[in-house]
Formats: sequence, C-alpha cells, structure tokens
Amino acid sequence: MSLSVVPTIKERLNIVDVLSSYITVEGSGKNFKAKCPFHNEKTPSFYISPERNSYYCFGCGAKGDIFSFVEHFEGTDFLGALKILASRAGVQLEDFSKSRESKDEIDRLYDCMEEATKFFQSELLKNPEARLYLINRGVNDESIENFRIGYVPNTWRSASDYLLKKGFSKTELENVGLIKTKEIAKSATGGSPDSQSEFRSFYDRFRGRIMFPISDSSGRVIAFSGRIFGRPDDEEAKYLNSPDTKLFNKSNVLFGIDRAKNAIRTRGYSIVVEGQLDLVLSHQAGFTNTVATSGTALADAVNTADSRVNNLGLLRRLSPNIIFAFDGDNAGIRACGRGSMIALGLDMQVKVAVLPAGEDPADIIKKDSEIWKNIIKNSVNIITFYLSRINNDTTELRIRGRKVREVIFPYLAMIKSSIELDSYIQEISQTTGINQKAISDDFQDFLKVHTPTIQVKEVSNQIKKDESVPRKTILLKRLFGIYHWQKGNKDISNLVENFSKSINEVFGDQYFEGMHSEHVDESDSLSFEAEMWYGGKIDTLSRDVVELLLNTEEELIKERLVIISNKINSSPDSLPKDLIKEHQILTQRREHIKNSRLK
Repeated sequence: MSLSVVPTIKERLNIVDVLSSYITVEGSGKNFKAKCPFHNEKTPSFYISPERNSYYCFGCGAKGDIFSFVEHFEGTDFLGALKILASRAGVQLEDFSKSRESKDEIDRLYDCMEEATKFFQSELLKNPEARLYLINRGVNDESIENFRIGYVPNTWRSASDYLLKKGFSKTELENVGLIKTKEIAKSATGGSPDSQSEFRSFYDRFRGRIMFPISDSSGRVIAFSGRIFGRPDDEEAKYLNSPDTKLFNKSNVLFGIDRAKNAIRTRGYSIVVEGQLDLVLSHQAGFTNTVATSGTALADAVNTADSRVNNLGLLRRLSPNIIFAFDGDNAGIRACGRGSMIALGLDMQVKVAVLPAGEDPADIIKKDSEIWKNIIKNSVNIITFYLSRINNDTTELRIRGRKVREVIFPYLAMIKSSIELDSYIQEISQTTGINQKAISDDFQDFLKVHTPTIQVKEVSNQIKKDESVPRKTILLKRLFGIYHWQKGNKDISNLVENFSKSINEVFGDQYFEGMHSEHVDESDSLSFEAEMWYGGKIDTLSRDVVELLLNTEEELIKERLVIISNKINSSPDSLPKDLIKEHQILTQRREHIKNSRLK
C-alpha cells in the first residue's frame, strides 16, 4: 500500500478536528488541551498544537500525530489508522506498489480474510435457505450487506479450495484460523506400511454455517463467528469462533465495534449484547451504538501486555457509560454479572437492561422494536438490578443481608469512588430495610478478608518516569527545548552558541554537540513542552536561558570534579599534572559562577 497518501491525509485533516472527535478539548491560547485518554488524570495535561500538527502529554509522555493517536486510541496498527483516516479525508487507498506476492506476511493474512469474506458472501447468494433463515430472524437485506453476512457450504474444503486457487498457502490459511490440520500416517492412506513418516491433512474449520465476519476498529476482517445451519444444532457447537491468530485476539475487539464506535462517542454510551443477531437487529432498531461479545472475550485490563487497548478499555475511551443487555436466562445473567464487574473495575458507569426471562434482544426487537427502546431507556444500574432480585426473592432481613454480602459486596468492592459507594450503601439500606451503618461496617469487614472476584489490571501506557533523573539531564532537556522552540530567535541562538564554545573548550571538542545529539529524537516534544511552559510569553526568556546555562555548566563541573577527586583519592602519589590543573580551572570556574549570581 503506497504511503505517499500520508502527507495528503495530514493536509486535509486538522489535528484538532480529529482528536476532538475522540476526546473533549478546550482552547489554551493558540493551542488546545484535554484530559489525556491514555492515563487517568483529573487536571488536563494533554496538549494539541495545530501549528505543529502534533500532541504531547506532560503526564505520561504520549506524543505524536493523527496517525499515532488513532493507532493508540483504537488499538490498531499503522495501516488500520491509515484506513480510518483516509476514509475520513476522502482519500482513496490503492495497492499502488505491491502485488499480492510481494506483500508482507501480515498484509497477506488480511487479504486472505477479505477473500474469505467475499467467498462466504457469494455462497450466501447461492443458498436461498440460509438467506431465508436470516430474513425469518428479522434481518433485512441492508443489514446482510452492511455486516457482510455469508454462508459456508457443509463440505470439507470448499473455502480452502477457493482460497488456495487465489494464491494463498495452507500455512496462511492455518495462520488465520480458517483450516485445521492433523498428522496422518502414510500407511493409513496407501503409503508403505513400513514407513513411519506422516503428512499433514487439513480441512475447513467452518462448514455448514452462517458466517459473521469480526472486524477490527478500522473495518478489516480479522476473524469469523459461524452459526450452524442446515444440520442438527447438536451435531456440533451451535456457534464456532476463530481461534486467536496473528490478526485476532479475543480480548482486543468486540463484534461490530467498527460500525458502532462513532455512535458510542456521539450518544455517550455503549450497549453490549451477546449474539450476532442481537447486535444486527439492535442496529436495525436504531441503536447503532451496540456491540456484541460473541466470538470475543471481555478483557479484565485496559491494555494488553504490549500496550494495545483491549475491548472494554476501548469502550471506556469512547464513553465511560455502558449498558449490558444479555439474555434473560441464568447464563445471560451470569455473563452480565462478570462483564459488569470488569467494567466497574475500569471505573465505568454500568447499567443493566432488564430482559424478560428466556428472551434475547433479537427476539424482542423482531416482535416490536419499541419494546427494545423502552428496555434500553429503563435500564438500571447494576447494584439496583441485583437489589431488585434480592428483594423479590425474600422478605426476611437476615437472608437479605446475607445475599447483599454474597452478591452485591463483590461489586461494591470494584467501585473506586467513595461518593458512589456511600450512595449505593444508602440505596441498599433504603431498599432492603437493613440499617445503613450495619451495611457500611459489614462492607469494611468484607474488604479486609476478600480480594476482588476479578482482578482488573489497569495497565498504564505511561512512559515510566525515572525518579532519579540527574539534574543535569533535566536542565539540558529544558535548555534544548527552548533552543528548538526559538530557533529563529538570534539572542537565544547566540547565547547557546557561546555556551557550546566555552563548554567544548573546557570539556573537549564536540562535547556540547554530543550532549545535544542524545536528545535530538526528543526535539519536538521538548520544544512543545517549552512552548506550553511559557504559554507564548517570552519576556523573561533570555534571562531564563542565561540562568539555565549557568546551572547546566555548574552541574557539568560538579560531575567532572567528582570524577577527578575520585582519581586523586585512589592514587595520590602518581597524579598527572594536567589532571591537577584541570581540577584547579574547574574549581575557579565554579567559584566564578557562584560570584556572578551575587552581583
């Protein structure tokens, strides 16, 4: 894929417009600021510079342009971000420079999944029974096309034969989870009975199923979930999902996220359902902010080990408000409970859509979409949901108290806000009739002996800060930041040039340039930091630079004197004369710096 479109996309898209579609920003002089989406903070430390077309967070060190932001925010790779931003900019992406044969491994795997999707779509058109099943379940033609729903025949190798003819290898089909392989002895298939060698047979993972593609946030197909069709439901698993692959991690994505993410941002909440048809019909009913867990797995951390955002972590970035709308049976309630506990641990506001027992969203919407709208409208917070169930189960205070401890306390333990906790304890008291202080005391006792049922891991993307950064490094970074920011300022340039000459005279040729080169990769963020620090006001800049130069030189001298002193102490009888002379010169220079401050 040609990268020549990158500058065009940057020219067409304003960084403030792009980032403000993800996060709330406010003006700060000629720049903009926001609460950083990549770490928890109360005071905005995330700055956006339209002039530089970049952003920088002083809290965690996150920095970059529109591409790195979309990559980081949506948990995608560069090509995924490129696809998202190209679509937004109205730029066509074409495979200018690469034939399929010359593409790298990952590109070919994406191509393989795309070709498989097209094959399944074409097979659905050939199978009126499968299409009729979808229509009877309430899925309209537009949704079949939009969600790229397909069908795979009940044969051993229909999909793999098609893809092999398209030029993909068996290894690639296995790497994306489309085939399964097994070792078979040659003698079992007509080979020499004395031969112990084996060969690998393979067959399609998905056979006789209605196929739902699972896409990443940029819309690239990365996995499939297949619903059995045309044979008894008990013959195999009703639903079969892709395994984890190089493209697909069950914890990184939710079914439908590519189509729901914009609506989640604009509406301010997400709806999480279980099944594919639940999602498709919810979108048909107008709730395009719906995602589904089918074929995926809710993750109990914001980020993966390699700092890519997980599925609930992405939902939280899009909106902290979430409604779980799982089936009304016991399995659905258990799944809802687990998902709610993870979401609470991620500091989300969790509600539950209360469905009639034994019904799922797809059935309800097919009957009457207005009922579904009312169910979503009347969703209740997770604590209220379980309190209602406890109250309906028993009127005896003692049993209610035990149920509150067993069922509700584990959820309360995941809540981080003391104010929220207090309000929930009040609600529990008012609803159950149990004394509020007794609930509060019992909950504190519960916390002492119970660890959270689910250990939610808040894996930060922050750059680790070394608490013992040398003062010299801090001073140099600030100095180089001002230097790069004020490149056109002759006064500043002259000050730094004169300083570099004197430093090189004392510490050796190119010494200053060597220090500068160590921080050259940080020049953009350091200059951005300097600009934000001064807020555009440069009245005191020259005076500050002089002070920085003196402090930096003082630190360099102090560092060098320690080295010389150690050498003197280790071998006092055989000291080179030049070392003694250097010690005297540096000591005199340090005294001169001190005296200059007294004037």
